[in-house]
Amino acid sequence: MSVEHPVWEEHTVWEIGHGDLRCRVEWRGNQLFWRLIHPLAPGGRTQPATISAVAVQGQPVQWTRLVGAEQNGENVSCLKVTLEDATGRLRLARAFELFPEHPFVRVWGLVERVNAEDVPPLIDDVEILRLELGVTQPVTLLHVEQFSWAYPKDFFTPRQVSLRPYIVPHELRMGSFPSHYTAPSSCAWVALREGPPDPSDETPGSGPGLVIGIEFNGKSRLRAWATADSVTLESCIDELAHRLRSDEPFEMPAFFVGCYHGDWDEAGYVTQRFAEAHVHPPMPDERYPWVQYNSWKYGQEINESQQLAVLERCAELGIEVVVLDLGWARTIGDWRPNPVKFPRGLRPIAERAHALGMKFGVHVAIAQMAPDAPAAQAHPEWLAFGGDDYYGAGAICLGHRPCQEWLIESLVRLVAEEQLDYIIQDGEDVVKRCLRTDHTHAPGDSNYANSTAGLDRVIQAVRRAHPHLVWENCEDGGCMMTYRMARLCHTSITVDNIATYATRQGIYGASYPFSPRYSVRYMEDEPTPYTLRSAIFGGPLILMQRIGDWNEQEMADAKRAIAEYKRLRSLIRNGKVIHLVPPRHNVERYGRGWDAIQAVSPDQMRSVVMVYRALGGPDERMICPRGLRVGKTYRVRYADAGRTEVRSAESLHTDGLTVKLEEPGSEIIELELMEM
Repeated sequence: MSVEHPVWEEHTVWEIGHGDLRCRVEWRGNQLFWRLIHPLAPGGRTQPATISAVAVQGQPVQWTRLVGAEQNGENVSCLKVTLEDATGRLRLARAFELFPEHPFVRVWGLVERVNAEDVPPLIDDVEILRLELGVTQPVTLLHVEQFSWAYPKDFFTPRQVSLRPYIVPHELRMGSFPSHYTAPSSCAWVALREGPPDPSDETPGSGPGLVIGIEFNGKSRLRAWATADSVTLESCIDELAHRLRSDEPFEMPAFFVGCYHGDWDEAGYVTQRFAEAHVHPPMPDERYPWVQYNSWKYGQEINESQQLAVLERCAELGIEVVVLDLGWARTIGDWRPNPVKFPRGLRPIAERAHALGMKFGVHVAIAQMAPDAPAAQAHPEWLAFGGDDYYGAGAICLGHRPCQEWLIESLVRLVAEEQLDYIIQDGEDVVKRCLRTDHTHAPGDSNYANSTAGLDRVIQAVRRAHPHLVWENCEDGGCMMTYRMARLCHTSITVDNIATYATRQGIYGASYPFSPRYSVRYMEDEPTPYTLRSAIFGGPLILMQRIGDWNEQEMADAKRAIAEYKRLRSLIRNGKVIHLVPPRHNVERYGRGWDAIQAVSPDQMRSVVMVYRALGGPDERMICPRGLRVGKTYRVRYADAGRTEVRSAESLHTDGLTVKLEEPGSEIIELELMEM
């Protein structure tokens, strides 16, 4: 690291970096600018961009004084610059972090009051990100949509957008949008590079580029536009009206920017490696992601004797964690076991699961509450609004401090009393709009108050009390795929539409921005080799059927699929995902035609290709694996066809593998390097 000027000068420049990556921060003209310098950035560097935009009651804050700067250079190089406004009432801290092993910069910020006696200001606009690129040709941007109930045939779809000069800015909605029932929103990630879009899904382009991720669960927007010689990206919080407390700074959403060289798969891979190192919670053990049984198909019928019997079958199958879904509690918002279904509580099930070598967890819709819940009866003012949009329950306001305290206490007690190892956090849209004037947040601030001050605080408090607890993000089935949730939770459900085709469509798109271990797929269809394999690629393999009713053949098929999953999960978890043949739009429950996805180990010694044929299409398809060592030879094994080939990496990429399948059908092809 180097400091080019002392921090108290009117025009001050700082520069920090590792290797080829540099981050330059500049204070001039009462504004803070930043730029990224790296050979892989378009033009080798970004352009100076402001990074201090904050508005109070509609007026931009004028930062007129540089208070100071701090730097450290241990495992992470960090520069924090602190500014003060003209009135001396507000301070802004902007921090820039660089990481030795990853070409990424992460930026975060805090706004706080200097004098606690001042009238609390209302922050109503904050710029999360501004990035400016000097370019010589059109830029292509890639984004991936989240799951949307409004678009059951078109979710987690990778979309390329050509940013051309003077065209209307392209706008993306990100985070938890209540309107995901009427319009789609995107995962909190984009990749971009110079040049035109790929001509087809199966002919990827290549070149230097940038990836961007946003760590915010609430509603936000990202806009991108081009001029003749530049591209600008900016992101802001949607619906912000935050009353700044004296005892709690305003946490500006963090973002990260990284550099890569290659195709969109490489953009995804560098993002995932960075996220694994610096965003995700550590994996709970070396086996993770686990094989899971979920009681959903038993519905409200679940009870102690029934689930104790199911546990024995789970152990026989090799399942590693057992989860009771909706229906175990007294009611939604009363997070105690139903005394009729579970007269001894959940502990007998937990103890038996543990004795059989399995972990135990439950489903909790943390932001929902039924009208008959004791807390709702005692505190009707906690409801953001009533209604029955979530199984007869309304929505509590997580931005209201008493709600937070009650929920933290309830969950901490529940985990301890029932010996829980695992929680699925669910609900119908955590970030509700709340206009109540008797809550601890400002009216209209529910977007920020629910997501950052509320959801964050609850999950973090429970995890501190129970560090062993594994947390799964469901949030209405893949409707809040952000890097803030990725920081809070070990894994996330991608698709609440659990048809076999939908599970593959979800993981195909989600595995661009997120690691496979972070992307869960439900398997609710009746167990066959095809349906079970549709859920193998990715995070925890979750079986949701009535396992107690399975016949011998279904048990045998499930045992084989679980064994395949366990053999391949470390390769898929740690490998680079190669998107070979995308699932075609889900025109029917089971889709049409062929799709294929590949994982390659970091050392390129092993690879696995998952191939599927849904309904229709030709009987035979050529699949061309990529990402292998040039000039090397691989042994190719077909799990079902029972044949082995010896092929060069060049031949595999150029000539491909010929796969023949019935409809519906699947094949697992494993590749292993034969020589060093």
